Amino acid sequence: MLRAFHDRYPGIRLLIEEGGSHDLVRELARGALDLALVVLPLPTPSPALTTVELLREDLVVVSSPEAPAPGGRGRRSVRIGDLEGERLVMFRHGYDLRELTVAACRAEGFEPDLAVEGGEMDAVLGFVRAGLGVAVVPRMVATRAGHGLRVTPLARPGLHRTIALAHRSDVAPPRAARELQRMLLER
Repeated sequence: MLRAFHDRYPGIRLLIEEGGSHDLVRELARGALDLALVVLPLPTPSPALTTVELLREDLVVVSSPEAPAPGGRGRRSVRIGDLEGERLVMFRHGYDLRELTVAACRAEGFEPDLAVEGGEMDAVLGFVRAGLGVAVVPRMVATRAGHGLRVTPLARPGLHRTIALAHRSDVAPPRAARELQRMLLER
């Protein structure tokens, strides 16, 4: 998508900031960002932000192929409850996936056992590849992560996340941001 935008508008320089929705919403509110991809629902709903849903994606469990399969050998899917006793690689505070995973574990009656915490997406995947634990990540990320990871779907009802495009309601985004938004919504 970014390549197509660059091809269409070669003179526009994009500055990409990576972060959790909490951080991105804060940066939008203070005017440091024009657009943000956030996870819905927002941590604290804000009438000052406009959001447009882009996609809903399933979450999966990734693990190292050298480690025992989460939930036991030969399982086609795992339940969140099967992660009790598993060492989890966890995102840093402020990442919605962290909050969602911890809440799902607690809803099943257990506190997650965190092997490593504090990473961004690439770091989390690297820690899992190294065999430090398992992680709950979006299916799209697991698929694109390539070789070196076992991907196990979560049993129904599973976990999902909804990605939305957000911008301030009180200030019109600049033209470049509006064009990027239009392209994202077209795809």
